[in-house]
Amino acid sequence: MADNELFRRAGGPAPDAPAVLVVDDEPEVLETLAHQLREFRTVPAVDGVDALRVLEREGPFAAVVCDMRMPHMDGIELLGEMSLRWPDTVRVLHTAQADVAAAIAAINDGQVFRFVRKPSPTAQLRSIVRQAVERHQQAVVQREVLDKTLKASLQAIFGCLELASPQAFARAGRIRGLVAAVVAELGLGDAWEIEVAAMASQLGTVTLPQGLLQKLDRGLPLTGDEQRMIDGMPGVAVRLLGDVPMLEDVLAIVRGLGSGRAPHGAAPRVAVGVDVLRAAVDVETMEGRGVGTASAIAVLERDGRHDVRVLDALRNVRQLEATQGTIRAYPLAEIVPGMRIVEDVLALNGPVLVGRGVVVTAVLLDRLANYRRMGQLAEPILATVPVP
Repeated sequence: MADNELFRRAGGPAPDAPAVLVVDDEPEVLETLAHQLREFRTVPAVDGVDALRVLEREGPFAAVVCDMRMPHMDGIELLGEMSLRWPDTVRVLHTAQADVAAAIAAINDGQVFRFVRKPSPTAQLRSIVRQAVERHQQAVVQREVLDKTLKASLQAIFGCLELASPQAFARAGRIRGLVAAVVAELGLGDAWEIEVAAMASQLGTVTLPQGLLQKLDRGLPLTGDEQRMIDGMPGVAVRLLGDVPMLEDVLAIVRGLGSGRAPHGAAPRVAVGVDVLRAAVDVETMEGRGVGTASAIAVLERDGRHDVRVLDALRNVRQLEATQGTIRAYPLAEIVPGMRIVEDVLALNGPVLVGRGVVVTAVLLDRLANYRRMGQLAEPILATVPVP
């Protein structure tokens, strides 16, 4: 008989059993949890700090069962951090009777899926963890559907923005690129909702007069009426995308950009998303005026409305970008997909064909080639090859 079969008959997990992280500062409790959850592949951590190291080294996990009171980092703080960085890992709080009120509050805040009292009956604990694992599996399936359908649909929508307004699309792309880099710097993992919100937040530019769009792109001062039109852009995006399924968090971030804060009761990733997007938009606007990145971030620090961690991440990202790629002037024949446009590409009669910051695609090259055949393309084109 195979060793694996003997192991399963002895009560151990199957080789493909879901992985569950168990966190407690008492070794005896960890041993008990491992025994109670022996149908799963359990991995122990002795406190919150250790759990974060284990997550980075051995994740992802389907679920986590975490003690409430631990040294260095309590259970709610750990699970809140996990909801930002590993949102698909379903979170269960293992708590004493005295901490039930805090556990219920954590559930209401969206940081915790369920809680179970200590000591927990084996049948109850297994049932809750099975529910958590099922929820994780549903999230994985949903993400696969998202990758195959929703992202393709959104790409088509943003493609229309590119055709309708190259300047607006380029601005949206610059903001999205900055947001993606800051999200990575913050260690938030796959934060597609924040990136999509960055693009969606600029859909409202299709309603702006061309002169106002140019002022926005260059970061020029606006009149009161012009500023009100800019402030209304998030509302346009919400109306355009309001009926698209699975975009609840995206739209919450866009609304937060319009109001200046995350909606009440929003998920932690939504709150972070609002702050990241607001900071990226503010920096993009000031850089459009010719303000250096360091000065722009210093202004945001003095303003006091932004999370210091977000501003530190912005600073690190811009410092890294400054060391990457070499800007050169290329004829169109030498421009290839993957390059990044450094300066607006113009038609000879003036209109912007491609805005600065856009990554070259095959479709974009076709468009520029058509303008070149008509003798309407201004060459050479300033571009850079990004360093991986």
